[in-house]
Amino acid sequence: MMLLNEQSIAAYKKILSEPHNHGLSFRPITSCFEISEDVTPKHILFNQFSTEAPMCPKLIFYIIMDELYPNLIGKAKTEGGELGFYLKFISAGIAITHEQGEKE
Repeated sequence: MMLLNEQSIAAYKKILSEPHNHGLSFRPITSCFEISEDVTPKHILFNQFSTEAPMCPKLIFYIIMDELYPNLIGKAKTEGGELGFYLKFISAGIAITHEQGEKE
């Protein structure tokens, strides 16, 4: 079981923001997304980011994304209106829309 406190969140944020400083080979979290006109649900962004950094727990990802992009939070244009961000995932130099990246 993972201990969820300010220190563990700060540690994950530091690792995800500067992975190369910690000997990790994935891109910084802020390099994985770009602004979009549409809201991508949080769970889809997490699934896409998991291909980049599979060690990141979903709850930690949500907390860090809320801290990094508070002004980009919105509701997706889906039947459920899930919370998400006006962001899209960038994979190998190509932005992926939420329709392309949904894995359930």
